[in-house]
Amino acid sequence: MLHAAYTVSRRTLLSVGAVTIAAAGAFASWVGPPSALGSTTLPTVITQPPQPTSGPGGSDYSHDDWRVSSGGSGNDAWYVFEPIDPQPASAPLAIVMHGYFEFSGYAQMYEFIRHTVRKGTIVIYPRWQTDVANPCPGPFDIEPCMTSAMNGIRGALSYLQASPDRVQPDLDRTSYFGFSFGGIITANLANRYVSLNLPEPKAIFLDDPHDGGLAGFGEPALDDSMSGIPSTVKLECHSGADGVISEPGKETSSCNALFPMLGHIRKRNKDLVLTHTDDHGEPVLSSAHGVCTAPAGMADAYDWNFCWKVWDALRSCADSRTDCRYALGRTQKHRSMGAWSDGVPIIPLKIRDVAPIGP
Repeated sequence: MLHAAYTVSRRTLLSVGAVTIAAAGAFASWVGPPSALGSTTLPTVITQPPQPTSGPGGSDYSHDDWRVSSGGSGNDAWYVFEPIDPQPASAPLAIVMHGYFEFSGYAQMYEFIRHTVRKGTIVIYPRWQTDVANPCPGPFDIEPCMTSAMNGIRGALSYLQASPDRVQPDLDRTSYFGFSFGGIITANLANRYVSLNLPEPKAIFLDDPHDGGLAGFGEPALDDSMSGIPSTVKLECHSGADGVISEPGKETSSCNALFPMLGHIRKRNKDLVLTHTDDHGEPVLSSAHGVCTAPAGMADAYDWNFCWKVWDALRSCADSRTDCRYALGRTQKHRSMGAWSDGVPIIPLKIRDVAPIGP
């Protein structure tokens, strides 16, 4: 079976389990023998930092809500998310691609999408899969999934452009995000954007891209060359220390397979990064497959201090050359994940400009 990109990610399950176990242990140690009751105080629980109030990844949203529309059918279906309250006449465009095994809805990337939209960006979310091996059998023949994703993007763009009552996408400010198998699709779409007549990618963020390994290690579902990706793009590729590259034989998979194909992009415009699992506090911050996935209400400090921060900053850097230090290079603003409630820094981001990267 493919390395699953479940609707509820492994990160979420790990965090929930850690909270339950830690809470039980803390309660047991506090209660102690009956004679201790009434004389012992609750232990201090170390917690994650809250979402920043401003800046990349921050809660200073320019829009209070979103409008969700859907269309297309089967594997060519799509969702469109528009910023409203207030509604702008136009907005930058982001194309967000889910991972394998999300057959319906958008629960997998809910928090990521909502953050992006409320920051003032239209999101197109192609619904490129309806069942296992439908429309494509993973890495054995990725082309049907490529076609469905492309059709979803085109259908959503046509929907927006058909009515002046909709927020109009600024195609000159287009960014791409892809998780897991969706990251492989995203890389190929960005590589073929000219021949597919898709918007030019100005920023690309890939979260643990992986084709499943069923056709061999090293992501064979990727195009043989990535020279079609613009050399000026701002790009970050993330692997988790407990994600794909932690599996036996897959050390050269995920971003380690893609990054050597990006030699035409200047080092200052791209980074290969690694998160680590940090269990210093509660809930645990996991680096398992799905760091940037979060269903509604399940976002954590790795979302706002890494995924959302880098995503916001990559797009700002590509658009106006601002906030680049939060998304590129070995800067403190890029590496920092914030600190636990007791002041201990969260394990910082590991950053490289050449492959491979590893724990």
